[in-house]
Amino acid sequence: MIATLLLRLGIPERLHRALTYVAFALLCAALIWWWFRQHDTKVIERHRDEIQRKAAPASERAAEDRAQDTINNVIAEKSREAEIAKAEAAEQAKAPEARATIPPQNRALNCERLRRAGMTGDAAYREVCR
Repeated sequence: MIATLLLRLGIPERLHRALTYVAFALLCAALIWWWFRQHDTKVIERHRDEIQRKAAPASERAAEDRAQDTINNVIAEKSREAEIAKAEAAEQAKAPEARATIPPQNRALNCERLRRAGMTGDAAYREVCR
């Protein structure tokens, strides 16, 4: 087919054989390139699937850890808010001249920090945080 096309275009017979071989070689090279691209795509997809399959347990565990962290953060926030509210109520119950110079919110927050740091055995903690 290529040879007849070249003859119709007026290319000499001596040259059209060489051009036919070049066209055939280019066609083969294009087919080989296409096959390698398809093969590489399939290999990459299989590799990604394998990575995802192996990572699935870790991803599930990470999701569970994030959920537990969120729950712990909410519990800690509620505890902190309760301590602050309790300190405010205790401070408001006192006479104005007996009230602390440090705001009760700051005192409650500092007591919570000391409790988390494990410093509840100090006399200052027992006196201030009761």
